[in-house]
Amino acid sequence: MLKRVLAVATCAVAFSGAVSAVPAAAAAKPAVIVDYGVTPAKVKVKPATFRPYKDVEFTSVHWTKLTATTGAATAVQRVNTCKPSCADGNYKSDKVTLTFSKVRSTPRHQKVFAQVKVTVTRTHKSTTLALPTRGEWE
Repeated sequence: MLKRVLAVATCAVAFSGAVSAVPAAAAAKPAVIVDYGVTPAKVKVKPATFRPYKDVEFTSVHWTKLTATTGAATAVQRVNTCKPSCADGNYKSDKVTLTFSKVRSTPRHQKVFAQVKVTVTRTHKSTTLALPTRGEWE
């Protein structure tokens, strides 16, 4: 009987260690705030779409690298040209590569990227953008 109890206890300890190891590994990967206007900030690891600013969004995001300090992806950048007005929603789309860096903590202690280098595939023109590290009203 004692052997059976010890075997069950050993399995329970081994199983609980395996389960808790998964969240710890996932927590090591920084995320991206997927919508600047939501409070509290909505954070996702490897989002397929995110909107860091009112008139800029990245769609069809395909992640090629993600470590504790950097990330890389390809995406489609959609920018509202605001012509003739921003309310008209006239968007220009470009295929881009994204290089994420500068990991910071949100007010809720989640690790997120605070900077992204956006390179337009067609022209090779690069722009570095600050990414939000909190929701608009936090």
